[in-house]
Amino acid sequence: MAEQHDQHRDYRSGKYTGCNKEWYDRLRATKESWKKISEQRVHPNRGIPVHVKAGQVMRSILPEGSNIIDVWFFEEGIKDTAGEQYDPVITAALEGFICRKNSRLWSNLPYSRPMATYIDDNIDPALLPDEHHWPVWHGGHCAPEWNQAGYIILEHASCHTNALEALLLAGYDWQMAEALASTHNMCIFQPMGVTDQQMDAGHISPTWHNVPSHLKPGTFVDYYAEMDLFVPISHCPYGDQSGPPHEADHYPVDIEIWDTGIQPQERPPWTDWRPAFKARLDRLKAKGHKGATGRYYGDD
Repeated sequence: MAEQHDQHRDYRSGKYTGCNKEWYDRLRATKESWKKISEQRVHPNRGIPVHVKAGQVMRSILPEGSNIIDVWFFEEGIKDTAGEQYDPVITAALEGFICRKNSRLWSNLPYSRPMATYIDDNIDPALLPDEHHWPVWHGGHCAPEWNQAGYIILEHASCHTNALEALLLAGYDWQMAEALASTHNMCIFQPMGVTDQQMDAGHISPTWHNVPSHLKPGTFVDYYAEMDLFVPISHCPYGDQSGPPHEADHYPVDIEIWDTGIQPQERPPWTDWRPAFKARLDRLKAKGHKGATGRYYGDD
């Protein structure tokens, strides 16, 4: 019997998306020579803008107690929502739903390249309930609408509004800040797993399943910037996930930027398919051709 085809396995192989683990091993081995260039604190119920240059590491640290942060990754200087930004669907297809060491955050089409790589942490797996849960994952963010739906609380801090504050502090006007805050983010220090859950509609479906975080002060996660990044960060009002946002204990999170002195690897460029595709559309339009065509853009 022929082996079942798995296109996602195919995507993960080869020079375009394959991970050079040895390169990241060498990068981690230089940690003693890294230089700290800045540090900021994300206070409870606030958001801050962070800028990270290619070759630098953004370290998130729990100084006092466990608290989630929601993190957006954009190209530095992003002008609108069509700009380069983290894409959780592409990332999950290539790296899996839960982030682990050496997993990368991929950007949206048509860019589709690593933006940052998860290169280190000191997370103690014994503090997590099972192998399904890990506190770095591709997640959405809470918003006033979610807080109202779940707890009938109004005008309470949320990751969405904290991100909005970070974007406004970075100089974006309200309209653009709100648009960018509505895009995808990932989460740090939030233990999540993908397990079967009973839905209110009656069916069972694999979905996100959270547990309280027992991560200790001093826990950190390092992301290496593969390009110049603008990173809004939100302090999550759900704290350590042990209770609803209006009852949870809140702790600050520190953000440090370290210069590794090592620039990212060069990546092979994608082929620009637009000229051939546009030419094909023009030919089909001129012919009035509306039926099936060949597999390749040169085949009409």
